[in-house]
Amino acid sequence: MLFFFGLGQSRVSAALLPGVACAYCGTPDSVTATVFSRYFHVFWIPLIPLGKFSLTHCSHCKQTLEKREMPAAYQAPVATLQNSAKLPVSNYLALILLGLGVLFIIGVGLFSRKTSRATASAAPADSAPAAPTPVAEEAAPAALPTAGAVYLMPLDAGRYTLMQVAKATADSVYFRITDPLTGGPGAAKITSALRDSVAPANQATGWSKQQWQTVRQYNKKFMRLR
Repeated sequence: MLFFFGLGQSRVSAALLPGVACAYCGTPDSVTATVFSRYFHVFWIPLIPLGKFSLTHCSHCKQTLEKREMPAAYQAPVATLQNSAKLPVSNYLALILLGLGVLFIIGVGLFSRKTSRATASAAPADSAPAAPTPVAEEAAPAALPTAGAVYLMPLDAGRYTLMQVAKATADSVYFRITDPLTGGPGAAKITSALRDSVAPANQATGWSKQQWQTVRQYNKKFMRLR
């Protein structure tokens, strides 16, 4: 019997990177990030999800970059988009079918073994009031930062960038962003990185208030250092 298996991918989400200019042609607001999911399939039915990856594409010069090729100004918003993107349910299709099959077998077995004792014990349980289901409160939007605050934005493979807020207005946040760094972000490392590792193109990067709040909400490893 022949088995057909292999790796597949599907598009999860895509979004324009606001305030980001193309690193090649310099056109503002022309870079779109797209998140894809990978999965292992058998007979073209997704079986095991294998994570996500992202690409950027400039609508003006058509430059397409993989994550390892992206400049620092791309990587923070792309990492946020990838972290917030949810894998489609179809990536778990085979596992869902397997789980439903197991539940069906268990249900049939329990039904066939039902006795008068089980019926009697179920009566008082039915009369008891059901416990209310707690409703999770929606997290409050993240407040805008103050000028001079320094934040750590995780990337991948142990790398991160530092973001120092230059100013925050009613609807935007402007900051300086370093090139990707490795190693612990100690006090001396933060000072030297902000002094020596900020490329000229990253001296005045800006995010909208909505984009800043989205990063704070979905990227749990994004943190303030000072």
